[in-house]
Amino acid sequence: MNFVIVGTNFISDTLVNAANSVSEFTLYGVCSRKVSSGEAFLAKHNQSHAKVFTDIAQVCADKRVDAVYIASPNSLHMNYAIACLKAKKHVLGEKPSAANSAELAKIIDVAKQNQCLYMEAMMTTLLPNFARLKLAIQKIGKPRKYIGQFSQYSSRYDKYKNGEQPNTFLPEFANGALVDLGIYPLYILIALWGAPNSVQASGVLLDTGVDGAGDILLNYDTKQAVISYSKISQGDNVTEIQGEKGRIRIEAVSLLKNMTFIANDGSVENLSSEFDEHYMRYEIAHFIATINSASNESTVNTHALSQHVMSVLDEARLQLGVVYPNDLV
Repeated sequence: MNFVIVGTNFISDTLVNAANSVSEFTLYGVCSRKVSSGEAFLAKHNQSHAKVFTDIAQVCADKRVDAVYIASPNSLHMNYAIACLKAKKHVLGEKPSAANSAELAKIIDVAKQNQCLYMEAMMTTLLPNFARLKLAIQKIGKPRKYIGQFSQYSSRYDKYKNGEQPNTFLPEFANGALVDLGIYPLYILIALWGAPNSVQASGVLLDTGVDGAGDILLNYDTKQAVISYSKISQGDNVTEIQGEKGRIRIEAVSLLKNMTFIANDGSVENLSSEFDEHYMRYEIAHFIATINSASNESTVNTHALSQHVMSVLDEARLQLGVVYPNDLV
């Protein structure tokens, strides 16, 4: 299956390295604003035979392109996705799918109209350990509390403090700590518990207008969740799902590297399978398998799941006062 990668940042590197273990994946080309950066990306991955596109319209016009992985800035996700879907290309869109719920709804509508697959590239829910987590969740008994943390000090924050303007802290790119890091524990939560009844958010805003850190309290009928995230401080990044019979402890929630069940009596059980360093290969394989099954929607990263997550992101940003130019269109 011929793929074009849109964007040449580190996540594109990670995906291509992982895709090498997926037999049906072929890197047909890369789309970058500059020919030089596209060629450098392909050379780095020993794929110099692949094509370099400098405009999304070129990608859409190439009939040999089967699917597109979009890893451009968040603010561009919708326009790129819609263009590719209208050209009958399947789309794997890096998280978050779009800048807001209105944009995501447009993407999904166009995907349905053109009978193409659109899937949000949230890798965590497609890892083998997520399936193991879903099976093991009954061990905790009646669930009561979810505490999800992802605090990772960003090297780009040092650049920001030195007066530079890295994309990750600019609203015009629909960025910030919540949509970059907080989305990981949030996605797992909603995949397990569904949409919350209410959302309360607080956080630290930077001078650019995006959030550097924050906390979200999500209420359910008989349980509650807290999502804590930061790009301006470092944490242990341990997530817990607590119930009346015990708790599940997760290290590195984005990768589910290590999961442990700890019963109320203190007994401990390992829940994890062996960690694969090429962790993005599972989402690629699932995406391709979904296309081959003639389905236009993932059974795991469903459209509804993406919409529920985006709805929480929207409400949290509203309460935080984080506004993107995309919100004003």
